[in-house]
Amino acid sequence: MTAEAISVFRPHELFAVAATAPVPEPLGEPVSQVRSAAIDGAGTSRHGVWRCSPGRWRRQVVQAEFCYFLSGEAIFRPDRGDPVHISGGEAAYFPPESRGTWEILRESEKIFIVFDEAVAGR
Repeated sequence: MTAEAISVFRPHELFAVAATAPVPEPLGEPVSQVRSAAIDGAGTSRHGVWRCSPGRWRRQVVQAEFCYFLSGEAIFRPDRGDPVHISGGEAAYFPPESRGTWEILRESEKIFIVFDEAVAGR
């Protein structure tokens, strides 16, 4: 049995090297600007930090994701189901294929883990 390396990161250091870009599928104005940096994990996972300005767009991640909001306020409106309001200090889990629309109400920062990156091309 081999042990996987333990990954330790400081969010502010990852944000410092991440580039800011517009979200891929904006829905109106303002167009959210996102900054994200990730570290490849064991197997097919990745984890990192994410920061986004106010706006709306279609969620791009199709894999399962766990996230913890450090700050901000957002609403996720799944294609099927009730809207989910998330604020700083709260965590959320998105099952695989969680499709819907993000609306960032206040600039938000989160720490995330995306599982099973192998399904990214589906």
